[in-house]
Amino acid sequence: MKCRSCGEQNFVSILDLGDQPWCNDFLTKEQCGKEKFYPLHLKYCKVCELLQIDHTVPKETMFLDHKYVSGTTKTLQKHFFDLAKENSKQFNLKDGDLVVDIGGNDGTQLLQYKKLGINSVLNVESAIPIAKISENNNVPVVNEFFNENTVERYIGKNCVKLINAAGVFFHLEELHSVVKGIKKCLQGDGVFIVQFMYAGKMVDNLNFDTIYHEHLCYYTLRSLTNLLKPYGLEIFDANESEIHSGSIIAKICHSHSSLNKKTERFKEVCQKDEKYTLNSFIEFGNKIKNQRHALKNYLKELKGINKTIYAYGAPAKGNTLLNYFGIANDLIDKAVEVNEMKLGHYLPQSHIPITLESKQDLPDYYLLLSHNFTDEIINKNQDTIQKGTKFIIPFPTIKVIQNEN
Repeated sequence: MKCRSCGEQNFVSILDLGDQPWCNDFLTKEQCGKEKFYPLHLKYCKVCELLQIDHTVPKETMFLDHKYVSGTTKTLQKHFFDLAKENSKQFNLKDGDLVVDIGGNDGTQLLQYKKLGINSVLNVESAIPIAKISENNNVPVVNEFFNENTVERYIGKNCVKLINAAGVFFHLEELHSVVKGIKKCLQGDGVFIVQFMYAGKMVDNLNFDTIYHEHLCYYTLRSLTNLLKPYGLEIFDANESEIHSGSIIAKICHSHSSLNKKTERFKEVCQKDEKYTLNSFIEFGNKIKNQRHALKNYLKELKGINKTIYAYGAPAKGNTLLNYFGIANDLIDKAVEVNEMKLGHYLPQSHIPITLESKQDLPDYYLLLSHNFTDEIINKNQDTIQKGTKFIIPFPTIKVIQNEN
């Protein structure tokens, strides 16, 4: 394997999660036991400092028919709106400026720009059913993978004022073709905004469940800078965000752009970034290995005293947690969801059935797999907690939220 960023072959193993199915491969009953397994092994490149997994499941397998929908959480909608407001003001966006969203899902992010009067928007989304939702939301969509060829065919040179990549820049099998496409279509005074789950926060919070086959790369500011530098692109502004259990929002421009003045908050994040070194990643991997059996043992104790346990949410990341820890349908009776596209399916490997969330069907315990939206979910479920249902938060250590009365 060659490094996805620099092309070298000088790696250190950080965490081997074994062979797992790709985490968005939600199954029909007939498919249970027939899913494909792939290596899931996190490594560190000693040359460019990029964390990455060493096996690529083809993008056509993972991203043509996935079931993730951005618009199902109010937290994410608010985050997108707040960011659109900030960007609109910071870069003096006006109607007629073209805003492109790479992997823009159901159009939720671009809808926030339209609310602000920026109506020239374009979503480049590969998943066929998700692209249709975007169209139904009146967000124009190119149903293709974003890469240099897509830019040449559908967008053009030097015409985009702002490019968004929210939670997709670490998905990219064609990483260098994508960066070339961004470079080609971005105006001289344009800005590329990438939101990525931060490798530093993954280390701090021990939330290894963000490691799965869709996430090929795990960035620090340094490793992202090393990727962009050969293309004449530079980060000039960045800040931390609590979204998705800890992310960084990096704002990038052409090296020669008048925007390329480093902000104070960028300098502060760079300073914090320095502590996330090879040693910190090795320590992270060792901690995960050492706590591998704790959650399963706790759930077995609950089952031993006849407690019912459901999973709350069926996010992709939940499958990494369940499958590495060896937690299956003998411990978790079902996973409850509001995303209708997942209902009636089963989680890969664990074969836990997914059903509609219902206040009339409450367990003794919910294992909160969608822990990146803990605050929203706990606030939403205060009545459920009052009735006696307890929520198990798996990260960074096992925590139980319950009625204190």
